[in-house]
Amino acid sequence: MRTIPAVAAILPVLVIAACQPTGEPAATVQPDPQPSEVMRQTFASCAWGRVEGSGLAVWSYACPAELGNVKLVADDSLPGFAVESTYDGRTERGPAVVIFNKAADAPIDAILEAVRARSPGPDTANCTLQPVTFEGAVPGSFGFEPTGELATRWNAFATGEADAEPIEPPCGSMGPQMSGDRSFRVLESDPTRVVFIEYGSEIQIFDPSTLRPAS
Repeated sequence: MRTIPAVAAILPVLVIAACQPTGEPAATVQPDPQPSEVMRQTFASCAWGRVEGSGLAVWSYACPAELGNVKLVADDSLPGFAVESTYDGRTERGPAVVIFNKAADAPIDAILEAVRARSPGPDTANCTLQPVTFEGAVPGSFGFEPTGELATRWNAFATGEADAEPIEPPCGSMGPQMSGDRSFRVLESDPTRVVFIEYGSEIQIFDPSTLRPAS
């Protein structure tokens, strides 16, 4: 009869063991995105953090007053994000990320008419979304580019060819300019959204590759 207490003592252990999940991997916490070394050096006096707005989140620097209070802010009027700065008491904003919507299975061309309406230019009606590459561009990027003879004229002028005819940027503010880069891409983590990124001509305070749906 002395074995009964021993068995009774073992039973709770067996019950606890049976309740433990088996074969399930432990949940992993994804580390926060980190800026590139170039960004670290450029914005050494600024704070790196997450910015949310319009259903998306992106990582960016925010700089102190002595550096113009430059920061990325949510702007539902775009919708998307804008770079905001304040100098001499005057605050200015410029679009940095603009969101376009489409069906999940639709090609990027589904937003073409919306882009044309948003980016009026001398020849916007003849501009299309075409694959582009440039330093810092996220793979799968598209540009709002001129086509045909218009593209030939623009490229000749933009690259400084001799005797090239001066021409205004043909596709409006979202198309090619004499300086800076900009592009469109389908958001990998949400195919119903296309994001326009204004890279400008200098290193930006935000990292476009960190754009994700806000959780």
